Amino acid sequence: MIRILIPMAGKSKFFSEEGSQFPKPLIEVKGQPIIQHTVECLSKVREAHQFIFVVNKDDVEKYHIHNTLKLLTSEQSVIVSQNGNTKGAACTCLLAVEHINGEEELIISNSDQKIDADLNTLISNFRKLNADAGVVYFESVHPQWSYVKLEGDHAVTEAAEKNPISKNAIAGFYYFKKGKYFVDSAKASISKDAQVNGLYFIAPTLNEMILKAQKVVALKIPNSEYHSFYSWDKIKEFEKK
Repeated sequence: MIRILIPMAGKSKFFSEEGSQFPKPLIEVKGQPIIQHTVECLSKVREAHQFIFVVNKDDVEKYHIHNTLKLLTSEQSVIVSQNGNTKGAACTCLLAVEHINGEEELIISNSDQKIDADLNTLISNFRKLNADAGVVYFESVHPQWSYVKLEGDHAVTEAAEKNPISKNAIAGFYYFKKGKYFVDSAKASISKDAQVNGLYFIAPTLNEMILKAQKVVALKIPNSEYHSFYSWDKIKEFEKK
């Protein structure tokens, strides 16, 4: 079974909830909460899968977000509640460590995006490439994203957060052949203090895998197939389509 982990407990420094009475995952875009766009996209994975959400305790108590998530996943999900903000997405994901099967595949996705590309084909291609880990990327040069350097068509040689070391921007989708690969590399990254602006992200964990000679690959999708709700500007851009 594939575990699909979505960290939602942190607050982005790049998104202000001012002007909305609800937290970001529940802000409506084209008539649906942001998290609904994300879950419906990821639910297209045909193989047996289980969602794992790490949410903010305040959002559970004030907005009953756990019920929204259960409804979106037909009750087939695990919800981990975190009191207060964490030190970044890597830390948030590790709060769900007891629900990550170390020997089975793991997908980690941003909670504020929608990918139109066929996720089943992407997962199949990660497997065909015998990847220990993989990312989906699109073309950009803006420092708001995380990036990977490539050797040849697919081999990742370096990852960086909020630093355009290439034109290959990660589309908030991470694949791990085994859950333990993420857990081990995230812990190693944190122990080395691989933080950016005081936060620990997912992308730098890939560098720990590369250092261990594990195979990390990247698959490209057209920019038109990636929709991020990273900022109010991105939301407005999507609503115009």
